[in-house]
Amino acid sequence: AEFHIRYLREVKLGDQLRSSFYLLDHDGKRFHFFQQLYHSDGWIAATGEGLTLHVDLNGPRVVPMPEDVAARVAAMAEAHAALPRPDGIGRRIGLKPKG
Repeated sequence: AEFHIRYLREVKLGDQLRSSFYLLDHDGKRFHFFQQLYHSDGWIAATGEGLTLHVDLNGPRVVPMPEDVAARVAAMAEAHAALPRPDGIGRRIGLKPKG
């Protein structure tokens, strides 16, 4: 439904990277998440924040997640609630006013 990317630092071909995923919130049809891309030296190269919908492709329409998927999402949300919230969540986008 929506996704925002911030490119913070350049990475080069061959750089070792790792990513993280934080489930911030969810309901029966949607989840709000935040991702970070880390360089092996520890700095954050990029972040992404998104809102994803569970879609029935036969419709296509937004539908509730199956019970087994909803249970896994709920378990992930509970585990992620104990983690510190990453910086950069919910940032606005726009031009800064001139002078």
